[in-house]
Amino acid sequence: MKKSLIALAALAATGAFAQSTVTLSGVLDVGFKNVNKAAVGAAKNSVTAGNNNRVAFGVTEDLGGGLKALANAQMRFDPTSGTTEGGNTRPLFQGETRVGLTGGFGTVMLGRGLTALQLPNGGNSDPWGVTTVAGSVYAAGFATDYAAGGEGRIDQGVWYTSPSFGGLTLSASMSPKKVVTAGVASKTHQSINATYANGPLVVGLGNERNRANDTITQVYGNYNLGMAKLFASYALVEGGSAAERAAAGTFAAPASAVNSGNGATGPVAADGEIKNWTVGATVPFGAATLRVGYSGWNGNGAAGQQDDTKFGIGVKYDLSKRTFLYSDIASQTRKNNTGTAADGKDNTTLRSFDVGIAHSF
Repeated sequence: MKKSLIALAALAATGAFAQSTVTLSGVLDVGFKNVNKAAVGAAKNSVTAGNNNRVAFGVTEDLGGGLKALANAQMRFDPTSGTTEGGNTRPLFQGETRVGLTGGFGTVMLGRGLTALQLPNGGNSDPWGVTTVAGSVYAAGFATDYAAGGEGRIDQGVWYTSPSFGGLTLSASMSPKKVVTAGVASKTHQSINATYANGPLVVGLGNERNRANDTITQVYGNYNLGMAKLFASYALVEGGSAAERAAAGTFAAPASAVNSGNGATGPVAADGEIKNWTVGATVPFGAATLRVGYSGWNGNGAAGQQDDTKFGIGVKYDLSKRTFLYSDIASQTRKNNTGTAADGKDNTTLRSFDVGIAHSF
């Protein structure tokens, strides 16, 4: 994303003041969406928000000696209604609010944001970055801290990211236990991840445990062949016990495990498991890029969807470095849903289409 840079302070001759800059950036993405089977009360045809519409502020201050201060704040919103993301159900700064230091030791951040595993994996394993109706059935929706107002994120968190060691970067995040009732506390949230990037290859491996003791282990990556870029991931989600979920209270929801582009899927059952996989590719043709993906999951022991497969294909067309058009179609087959499909029926196929425009600044 190209950013507009605003200089806020210059380096003083005496060295009494550090050099600071603020970046202002954002995305507006709106399109038309059609689904063949909509939930009760929902429209089959709608003008809807697309890819994480946001305004973000980033601050970097050079403290000297290779040490820098960092601060990031990202607001999410719905451009079709003017409300915050999720119809005012999520925080104003849904994306991120973190501050910290970076230097030769790595980067330490405090605040609220995506976990160590969730931060890198979506864009590295899905051709759509888990956006648009064609986005893969994908484990990026793993429920982390329910009280944080959005899956994949933690509040009151601490993050560490190492320097790159020959392309290998290690990261970890955690958020302390929270007291649910007197004498009862939820689990400490913890997440670890390793990403190796070398030339055309990116490979990642991570593990995460939420406050209800649900866990996810995921391997993901992509390889750029030049004429095409290939994506793949595999994840195993395991549910904590019923007692652990009760102890977590309102601070954790059962891991929903998947963001399908057509709404959330059923949660992993207590002591159950979900196996999730994705494969996909992007192929450039001048200003156009073909995007294709196939994905699925199997929920052994889940009370909701047991089997879910999805095929998506679409085209992204760049009008400039900042503006592009897109259109996608998807077909998602759901079996043994026990009523969790969008139309309330088992063994159903959801077909969807979108066309939209996005601009970044």
